[in-house]
Amino acid sequence: MPVFAAAIFTSAFLLFWVQPLFSKMILPLLGGAPAVWNTAMMFFQLVLLAGYGYVHLLTRKVIRLRTQIAIHGAVVAIGLAFLPFALAPDLAPPSGGSPVVWLVGLLAVSVGWPFFALSASAPLLQAWFARTGHRSSTDPYFLYAASNAGSLLALLCFPLLLEPELTLAGQAGAWRAGYAGLLLFLVVTAVLVLRAKTAVAAVEHAAPAGTGWTQRLIWTLLAFVPSSLLLGVTTHITTDIASAPLFWVVPFALYLLTFIIAFARPLNPDWTLKAQAAGTVAVAAMTILLLAFGLGGSVLLTVGIHLSAFDLTGSFCTKRFDRN
Repeated sequence: MPVFAAAIFTSAFLLFWVQPLFSKMILPLLGGAPAVWNTAMMFFQLVLLAGYGYVHLLTRKVIRLRTQIAIHGAVVAIGLAFLPFALAPDLAPPSGGSPVVWLVGLLAVSVGWPFFALSASAPLLQAWFARTGHRSSTDPYFLYAASNAGSLLALLCFPLLLEPELTLAGQAGAWRAGYAGLLLFLVVTAVLVLRAKTAVAAVEHAAPAGTGWTQRLIWTLLAFVPSSLLLGVTTHITTDIASAPLFWVVPFALYLLTFIIAFARPLNPDWTLKAQAAGTVAVAAMTILLLAFGLGGSVLLTVGIHLSAFDLTGSFCTKRFDRN
């Protein structure tokens, strides 16, 4: 179990490190606009979803464990060919029109493949752990604790440690070393799974019987709301309140915190609903005072209220998903 936890931790740390790292690399090309981060976030979310879909297909359609390991091992190994990622000195966005398509293409060819490989690693490692016969293997989702810890640590380390102490090129080199280390972790976990006597059949963790499309639509909407708000609140704060590029990681960290809270389950759902309603009222009142009477609070107060309402809304949605 420690080996699987370490591999998942490493995968999550690298996953959440590369997002602010590469976004910071491309900022000078596009003037540091908040739209750069939002476009990058949109891209990373789509690739993350693609990685989860890949794991779903791999574990459902490919029965043999050795074949799964070989396929994913190749996917991760190919990612080394894209590292260390860097931008050409003469690279420039198109002079006319929106640069969104150009930016998405740049992200795809530069970090798309390694990011895809990382996004698939954590859920796939959980699926493999479920086949080890370990006493905790029937419910492998506790390994999300390692994933959440790695993700949050990466977001905290980037502005506080990595960005001040390392150049972007130095971070890219360190990231490549971490990626190579993850590949070694995957080799070790593959050996452990194949040596396990009970690694003969996949453990199914499908949706409960009788789950209809209405319920699935509710799940989708509950996931959509905080994801959409993440981009909205980040744009609003960095465009209309205070422009600070590294501040972009704060809403991202709070977004991750909603998942940590959901898996830890310390909050009462009814309390969460009341707190979310209070946060929404506070944002609405602040907006009315500003638009109707020109009364705006301090930057710290305004940002605090918006981020609190965002975090409470995300926590409410994840708790509702958990109850459903």
